[in-house]
Amino acid sequence: MKKFLISVLCILLFVPNCVQAQHLHSDLYNGIGLNAGPVSGMGALIYGSVGFWEALGSGISKKASKMDMYGHYGLHYYYQVKPWCQIGVKATVESMKMTHFTDTTRLVIKDQYVMSFITLMPSVRFTYLNRPWVRLYSGIDVGCSYLFDSRDRASSKEDNEESGNNKFLFACNISPIGLEVGKKFYGLLETNIGYDSFVKIGIGARF
Repeated sequence: MKKFLISVLCILLFVPNCVQAQHLHSDLYNGIGLNAGPVSGMGALIYGSVGFWEALGSGISKKASKMDMYGHYGLHYYYQVKPWCQIGVKATVESMKMTHFTDTTRLVIKDQYVMSFITLMPSVRFTYLNRPWVRLYSGIDVGCSYLFDSRDRASSKEDNEESGNNKFLFACNISPIGLEVGKKFYGLLETNIGYDSFVKIGIGARF
């Protein structure tokens, strides 16, 4: 019984501080930001699969190939509906290029393969630590991604051929933990699983 009373007392002392912390940003309802990272989980899966088979094919055919990854970039907007909940939208883009050469000297390009993802996802974030200069949150995103890929066969100037394919994909993402530091202007660090960069940094503003 004594331990129970001590626990209740601790909770009663803690709750007012927690509630106060959750209202420190109540006058800043909107937030926008820019962010960048190396690659999304989905992108890494696809690029890794392509890279593996390309490396295997290059080893068998004795022809060189090179993969260039251009990173993952995004925009986001959130509106504060509750002290602990935000709703918004994320827009991201990432791309890679695979270059095939006619031999291992890498002097003559056989063809180039470019793949890009453009993703739009409505998002919900749950803030569990809301201090004047620090926020910790998790989030869930669900939307769609537009996949565009093109192949340029340019082994000779007289015989160039371009082909491409594009389609819409279901996109989803989970942000296990995110950190924002700053009040009206902030920096962020976020981890993701899915169609957003698995780790990213960014800047933003609240108003």
